[in-house]
Amino acid sequence: MSFDPFLYVAFGIGFAAGRFVRLPGPWLGRAVLATVFVLVGLLGASLDDVPLRSLAATLPLALAFVGLILGLTVGVYLLLSRGARRSEPSGRPTPSGDRFPLSLALLGALLVGFGLGRSVPLPFASGIPWALYLLLALVAFGLHLDLRSVRRAWVPLASAVAGACGAGLAFAVFLGTTLPASLATSLAFGWYTLAGPLVAERAGPALGLLAFLTNFLREDLTMLLSPSLGRRLGGEGLTAMGGATSMDTTLYFVTRYGDPDAGGLALASGLVLTVAASLLLPAVLAL
Repeated sequence: MSFDPFLYVAFGIGFAAGRFVRLPGPWLGRAVLATVFVLVGLLGASLDDVPLRSLAATLPLALAFVGLILGLTVGVYLLLSRGARRSEPSGRPTPSGDRFPLSLALLGALLVGFGLGRSVPLPFASGIPWALYLLLALVAFGLHLDLRSVRRAWVPLASAVAGACGAGLAFAVFLGTTLPASLATSLAFGWYTLAGPLVAERAGPALGLLAFLTNFLREDLTMLLSPSLGRRLGGEGLTAMGGATSMDTTLYFVTRYGDPDAGGLALASGLVLTVAASLLLPAVLAL
């Protein structure tokens, strides 16, 4: 995930087309899923320049860190939403499952992409923006955009920020990493292309790789866990899990497995967290 103004252009084109064009059949859902698989595969292939030894050493720490971030984020969300009756989706019903577990299929696409990136010398990473543009246009084409849901954007925002701060502090205390690097990693909210280079420049390549992988895995785990957690957490909870990526990469998962009308909320929350990350990371690393 990265900040790119053309993301908004793609979303706008898709949204405008969806208001004027009505095409019958299940083509849209199939096209979106196909694009998701291509995007996940390209994300896996983009790790081709990470040394395997460094990847093997850092991956367990990154998994623990992102698990802590997501766990605290979901915990804060459940506390904030306790006693508040979540509105029922007014659009299409949230699917209860897929014929084949989507989480396993996405994991397979990630691993296949990783293998291709290691074995085929092609610039796979350059295809990520184009796959993302297509995905946003397709999702926007069929999006049920309810601006009233934006009023509740404070819930996923507060959950994401509190979860990130708590995880950053805990990771620094128990693992002994420097507090600025730990907080910068968690406060990237999934923006791995920002977190990795900034932390590497200020705190060294080892912590830079940890920051990159932690935020990379946050995006991927949100996709993988959405089919199983969507019914329990709804659009707000999945938006909090996605962090900054809820405005682009994980938007499809928020609206499909959380709430079809949560698109406006996810876009607003993701945009705020993207801006916040770009301001907070340099400031935190300067401490």
